[in-house]
Amino acid sequence: MKTGETRFIAISSEIGRGHPSYLDSVLEHLGNLPRLSAHGPGWTLARLLYRAGGLGGGFTSLYNRLRQEGCPARFQLALLDSGLRRRFAGFSGTLLVDHPLLAHLLSPVCRVAYIHGEIAAPPFCAVPTAWRTFVPLNSTAARLIASGIRPETICVTGLVIEPALVAQAEPAFISRLERLSSPESCLTVAFFTSGAYPRAHIRQIIRAARSLSAAGHRAIIFCGTNRTIGKAIASRLPGNCQVEISESRRSENRRTAELFPRFDLMVAASHERTNWAVGLGLPMFALLPHIGPFAQENFNFANTQGVCLPISDAQNFGSTIQTLLRNGRLAEMARSGWGRYPINGARVIAERLGFGS
Repeated sequence: MKTGETRFIAISSEIGRGHPSYLDSVLEHLGNLPRLSAHGPGWTLARLLYRAGGLGGGFTSLYNRLRQEGCPARFQLALLDSGLRRRFAGFSGTLLVDHPLLAHLLSPVCRVAYIHGEIAAPPFCAVPTAWRTFVPLNSTAARLIASGIRPETICVTGLVIEPALVAQAEPAFISRLERLSSPESCLTVAFFTSGAYPRAHIRQIIRAARSLSAAGHRAIIFCGTNRTIGKAIASRLPGNCQVEISESRRSENRRTAELFPRFDLMVAASHERTNWAVGLGLPMFALLPHIGPFAQENFNFANTQGVCLPISDAQNFGSTIQTLLRNGRLAEMARSGWGRYPINGARVIAERLGFGS
């Protein structure tokens, strides 16, 4: 592929699920756009650090501290380079990237459009040299402007949510609200592991799913693509819990979309799926502790909106859900997450880049 003949190229960090998932959603609207994955020893190390962040204790503390820092140092960018700067120096098109590290690395040498799909915006996500930074909400934009981004380079798009979920969002919400408004409903709760499989989160998922099942509700546990961990989780759950193990991120997204109309609640870390709680009217219960630079800020925002609560007692999660169902709180959480913010951010980004109508 000769980069000089290409108008747009997408580059994914392939770190975790959130960043690549935002890019996946935009690419569904962009069609057959050339896509690369960042590679080299620096990116291998970055992915290892991401997974190590889920181990707990000192590893998690170190990961959180490293990710909270501002602009990466020159030696960090040099480690991540692996020839990317040389390859795209003078590139006349636009690079569409999914991670602030890619934006910091490449925006000094060519035109970079950075998809910042998170509601949260810690300082290191501010990339002053990026041609365009796409953000979901005005509050996200304000945070990045305070960290040094020029306002004219920011585009507020609405929440970036998977197109397959957006397409069925309204009928799913109407059906969900009907179930959540009936005190005797048998609810379906979707549990999601994160890409790093934090041990504390897995323990919470297992305890909460057991408790939920004992209370007469249904649990669907999405275990990502790690078959070994997925089978280990399944072995510790009662047989009436549905465990989903996927071959790839895309196949997990397809399966999630198939089952989405059944979801009444979700349990997940406060990462990219926080957008679902804020925009799709799907009440969320956040796994603890918060890991990574986005989780605490995402949780704070969603909690303030009234759409997210922490799992403070996984052992008694089932009885907690029963109480919240009967006192109307779950229905209130769903209503608070519907219609307040645009949910078609992926399509808006495609349109701003000159694709679509």
